[in-house]
Amino acid sequence: MKKIKIISALLFCFAWQYVFAYQGFNVNGGYIMPMEVSLYGGAAFSDTRKTWLGQDADFGGSGFVLGGTLMGLINNYFSVGFDFSYTNSGYGKSVALPQGDFDFRMEQYRPMLLTKTYLISPAISRFSLYVPLGAGLDFARVSQRQSGVEDKKADTLSGFALSAGLGAEFNFDNNTFISFEGRYNWAWYPGSNDYDLSSSKSAFAAVKLGIRFDSGYEFLY
Repeated sequence: MKKIKIISALLFCFAWQYVFAYQGFNVNGGYIMPMEVSLYGGAAFSDTRKTWLGQDADFGGSGFVLGGTLMGLINNYFSVGFDFSYTNSGYGKSVALPQGDFDFRMEQYRPMLLTKTYLISPAISRFSLYVPLGAGLDFARVSQRQSGVEDKKADTLSGFALSAGLGAEFNFDNNTFISFEGRYNWAWYPGSNDYDLSSSKSAFAAVKLGIRFDSGYEFLY
């Protein structure tokens, strides 16, 4: 029984040593906040539909997303930072009209404040799960094609955006990681535009590669 207690105590100390090493605790009891930088890319899907000239129109179809994040890890389970993404949804299903077939594409630029809440902390496991939540702005561009020929004129929209999803992360070591992340995005456009679009919905699934490093910003307890 005594041996079990000793072994348990050693394992406990080892676990806490690993947590402190990840968080950047120094010998004076301070906390040096780790930062992470990551780049991501993947597939994007538009879920924006609206009645246009009496027909149901898809504003976008399937395309791609590119983005990057810069975040600070406040503690083992929470980080906050900045995210920027570009989404090109591609052209959606054509709308057949007497003037010809029309289809639409949405390109969206989103600067957002992003948080990650870990369900399984990377401080205690190489594999972790997290929930990304974001809020920010959405700048969109709607392109139109008529019978396969793109119209030179495109409408631009701007508004507010929210994002929520789920991610799975694998840490190669304390400094490098890979994530598989999916997000659903909402945007609202308060102004007027040619297509009378007041909102948009989209989703993406992406692969994210990142590194972590000490920020040099120290908290003292």
